[in-house]
Amino acid sequence: MKKILALVGTNANFSYNRLLLKFMKKHFKQMADIEIYEISKLPAFSVDVPLSEQTEVWKLKQKVKAADGVVFSTPEYDHGIPAALKSAVEWLSYHTTVLKHKPVMVVGVSYGRQASARSQVQMRQILISPDCDANLIPGNEVLIGGATHVFSKDGRLINDEMRDNLEECFTHFIEYIQIFENVDEEEVKMPIKQPRISEAYIKFPTGRLSLKEVQQIFSTIPFEIDLIDSTDHFAWYSDKPNREHVRDVASLGEPVTECHPPKAVPAVMAIINSFRDGKRDVVTRPLWMNGHRSLIQYYALRDVDGHYLGTIEFTGSVEYILGLFEKGAWDKGADASTGASKHEDNAPAEEDDTTADASTGASESSDDTSTDTVAPAPAASEPAGIEETDADTGASESGSVDADDDAADATTGASEEE
Repeated sequence: MKKILALVGTNANFSYNRLLLKFMKKHFKQMADIEIYEISKLPAFSVDVPLSEQTEVWKLKQKVKAADGVVFSTPEYDHGIPAALKSAVEWLSYHTTVLKHKPVMVVGVSYGRQASARSQVQMRQILISPDCDANLIPGNEVLIGGATHVFSKDGRLINDEMRDNLEECFTHFIEYIQIFENVDEEEVKMPIKQPRISEAYIKFPTGRLSLKEVQQIFSTIPFEIDLIDSTDHFAWYSDKPNREHVRDVASLGEPVTECHPPKAVPAVMAIINSFRDGKRDVVTRPLWMNGHRSLIQYYALRDVDGHYLGTIEFTGSVEYILGLFEKGAWDKGADASTGASKHEDNAPAEEDDTTADASTGASESSDDTSTDTVAPAPAASEPAGIEETDADTGASESGSVDADDDAADATTGASEEE
């Protein structure tokens, strides 16, 4: 079933266009899951609106990205679309590409005999403009005039001719979406599931791996990985099943400021900038995610010469490890696999188990080795939103960027809850 986002093209308290979308939601429930969005939630568009006041804008962008298609329902004011609708489209096209190649459909209701014909022409021109670049289905006009006479008191579209036209046009729209989904599956999603050159090998200093093996390693390891590249764009994520945070290929290539909630942006940029400036190399966040304890670790990705390549994030549940600890798996003198002591009562003391190689039991660390071997002490003036971390481990003393850890963003610790 297709997921459709339908925007009410006015901020009026009563609107026949809202009534039309509610009718469509119920009438086409077997064909699509239609979510109705009220643009009255948005602030008026302005490049000067503070980021802290753009949370609702960010939420709308996420809804557009997640939708298979978007329906714009517009009335007609003075031969054009309402100012509130133009403002909403500005938010969806200014410094963002959420509408780019997105299948869209325009419908409209008005009181006059010409319905919303002229406002729909304007809306179509806007949607195919370079800044929007949406995939607008051609023709397919839904023009409902005489609004006061074509709807029943319970909100049904009772004009047979108009209802038949709406059904035909919406069916065409769903078929139109399917065409682009087939293209996306072949050209976008396929590389995520399977490397294009599956038989190629990569030679590392420590061995050789095929691209298929590399892909499956990332899908198998017990934590998920995300990468923000050196230009601060979301570049890659591991295709691990049951991720703590679901990622989508639609977000690839987005600037980090677009793929995080506005209130999280200052914190995440502070982390990235501290990595880029060489002030830090690791930040750790223990927090609750999806009802269980998780650990998020951010590392500065650098080349062999120390040049910054990006920020890499590791996220995973630590419940299994904590369970082993609580059962005494690391008790001094215990066998790592059974918990049984290997030592005689008079045997000499072994080295501290906490510094032992996991595969051999032999210590590989010197007295001055630590978890973060290259991270300098935090600068005297830390970036806003970053808690001070322990110089040896990178562990946060407060645990999270945001207090609402239950719904924290895996890359920032900030809440994404709506």
